[in-house]
Amino acid sequence: MKNNQAKRPNCSKIIPYFSVMPVMEKKTINSLLEIALVVFVFQLFWFTYYLSLGKLWPSDNIGNYRIATHITQSIVLVVAAFIVFPQYSKRKRLIPFLLLSVALLLLFTQLFNFSRQFLSGPVFYLLGTSKQPQKAVALPNYFVQNLISSLTYYLLGLGYAFARDWFAKERAALVLEKEKAQAELSLLRNQLNPHFLFNTINNIYYLALIQSTKTADALLKLSDLLRYVLHEKSDWVSLDKEYQHLLKFIELHRLRFPKDQIELNVSEEDQFASCQIPPMILLTFVENAFKHGEPGTETEPVIISLHIAAGKLHYSVSNKIAQGISKDQNNGIGIPNLIKRMQILYPNKHHLELGASGEQYLAKLEIDLNP
Repeated sequence: MKNNQAKRPNCSKIIPYFSVMPVMEKKTINSLLEIALVVFVFQLFWFTYYLSLGKLWPSDNIGNYRIATHITQSIVLVVAAFIVFPQYSKRKRLIPFLLLSVALLLLFTQLFNFSRQFLSGPVFYLLGTSKQPQKAVALPNYFVQNLISSLTYYLLGLGYAFARDWFAKERAALVLEKEKAQAELSLLRNQLNPHFLFNTINNIYYLALIQSTKTADALLKLSDLLRYVLHEKSDWVSLDKEYQHLLKFIELHRLRFPKDQIELNVSEEDQFASCQIPPMILLTFVENAFKHGEPGTETEPVIISLHIAAGKLHYSVSNKIAQGISKDQNNGIGIPNLIKRMQILYPNKHHLELGASGEQYLAKLEIDLNP
């Protein structure tokens, strides 16, 4: 029986080649289009310049001189911007770059000198001065002028290439920074969710230990919270949705501590549906208050305030510090996590205040929701 497998071509090498081809062709086409656009804009500038001066394009040697000169200028621009600078930018070798530049400048100087050959001696001398015929004389050497012209357009091409490269790198840096911020936010959310679940499961575990009849209800409420935590993948949610999630967390807490007094001050609730905020930011303050604070009493309840005024979200949680607990409640995961998220999502558009005053601890957050 013949072994047909040995005759099969290695498709794994062919497919990547053809998959790269369209990308290479697209880059080449884009480069050619950019070169054409640069040359077109450059020639359009000179056409506008002559038009503004009222100088019609002559059909004699002066017109030929202009054509040859502007073609030479375009060549210098294209070579400097699309050949010399990309090679230098890729290899970063200064000495070969300088030597190549000197050689090209000498070559371009001769090209500019060739453009002047369209003008005979007397025509050149009379250009723009007098129309009276004069005796023909030898065409002078314009090496310095030609060298200055070459250097001018060579530097202009390098300047264009440098600006294009700088803008491309800035754009890439912004994209990279945005991707980094998104990755960090995802990491922070993944870090926060297990922290929240750990504390909530601890509460239900306590109910199970005392064989409370509320354990089943607590598990049901936990499933609602899990649905929000695990299924809410968007970066932004409505404030109303986040607020409803907060209420469910408070109800879950009250199953364990039914006597805990919680005062909820909410205003402008009709605006909550139209406001977008990051998920899981209201929970941190309340969770810290329940974990580190004394149970709320009628005289000293846990006070939760949430309202919107002048396009700003005002949110605060106040509670009595439990005995034997440090007044610094920032040692856990929740608060540092919240601080980092605010710095990424609301740079210079939020105010976070955390601290103790006597036996009361106040956590306060203000977010500017204006675009």
